[in-house]
Amino acid sequence: MPHKCHSLKATSYCIQGLAALVEGRTQEAKRKLRETVVMANKADLNKLTSCAFVLLSDIFLKMDNYKDAIEMVRSAHDIANRIPDVGMQIWSSRLLHTLYQKTGDEEQSAEFEEIHSKIKSKVDKDVETTLNLPEHCLLQWLDSEFPPSSMSMV
Repeated sequence: MPHKCHSLKATSYCIQGLAALVEGRTQEAKRKLRETVVMANKADLNKLTSCAFVLLSDIFLKMDNYKDAIEMVRSAHDIANRIPDVGMQIWSSRLLHTLYQKTGDEEQSAEFEEIHSKIKSKVDKDVETTLNLPEHCLLQWLDSEFPPSSMSMV
């Protein structure tokens, strides 16, 4: 039961933090997102932790605090690589590229641009492969005859 309680609290703090961020209440957003990280770590909610880190980095970025923004996104990126979470890897690598570019660290910027490009290319390739599978014809079948190529799946 305590695990569920931590999960609910972490989710609640995250939603409250996101709402505060959208409404421009930066200090409250930081507080709620930090609580999200604490609760999410207790419940081992890695994806929520990494999302909270990225949202915190956005707050630091708006305050022109690039050092803390980079630290938050790097934490999110490390978690995304560990679990693995491709969506968060794409998001965090793109943010790190941009942050390092803003700080003038061209070497790190180029490194994360390359990481982002590799992950995105892999995702694009996976999408293309999926679109060419016969099972995908079922998704496109609406107002016509049942696709003959899909008969073997029935």
